[in-house]
Amino acid sequence: MRLSCLVIVATVAAAMASLAAAAVLAPRAGAPANVAPASVATLQPGWFAYQPVGDFESAGKTIDTPARATHLDAPLDVMVEPVSQAAYARCVAAAACPKLKAVDPAAENLPVVGVSWREATAYAEWYARQTGEDWRLPTDEEWAYAAAERFRGEPPVASGDDFARRWLAKFDADSAVARQAKSPQPFGHFGRNTRGVADLAGNVWEWTNSCYERRAVEATGETRVLTRNCGVRALEGEHRMFMSDFIRDGVTGGCSAGLPPTNLGFRLVHSRASAVARMMASVGALFAAL
Repeated sequence: MRLSCLVIVATVAAAMASLAAAAVLAPRAGAPANVAPASVATLQPGWFAYQPVGDFESAGKTIDTPARATHLDAPLDVMVEPVSQAAYARCVAAAACPKLKAVDPAAENLPVVGVSWREATAYAEWYARQTGEDWRLPTDEEWAYAAAERFRGEPPVASGDDFARRWLAKFDADSAVARQAKSPQPFGHFGRNTRGVADLAGNVWEWTNSCYERRAVEATGETRVLTRNCGVRALEGEHRMFMSDFIRDGVTGGCSAGLPPTNLGFRLVHSRASAVARMMASVGALFAAL
């Protein structure tokens, strides 16, 4: 019996080592290795000041988005540059992504734009299959952490319950932001921030996975969700915007309020915890089979 236990322990230890290596290094079974590895910046856990996504109200009146201390709990790999036109074209060639109007398959140094949230998600799912890692769109919190000093969040606007007055104030605040060149610029044009991530808050708005929410702020300072609409997602760039998930061009419609974004693009992130979670699930299955 003791010998059997030792054999089981040794088998499990070997399996854990093998699974750990596979989870971090190897594509999943059957996934063709036809994508170039992305340049990534690994962000370590830490605290940061953050304005949550959505609209907030207190005592029945709309208020400015309250800031709060937020913590990134696990290391996060972030693509240094947004996804390129050439990278997206490879997904189209694999019949995994919808075609776009203007994508140059040779443009490795230009961001893909004119992309809806749905198409960005399709690319993320394809890229994850190719690499065997859980690459995905970032949450708004993760994007803000990666942006560091370039995160602008929500500009302050007029408080009160007059929606029209607040909408006009938001439009004026957005319009006051210095506009960048309208055409997408080559990678590195806007430089890197202190976390080593390039071109954040340049002239490409980037999709996040965060849904639009409306929250009530209680007297205790706690918030509760009143409504959540996952057909509308948060975009980050020169400022935060909300956009319907099927929209490719913010100028044509689908913008919640304010100045519409010029270029809709995206970059992906990968949580280090994802590989560990897969490994532990596999080890659990192995124990169950013993």
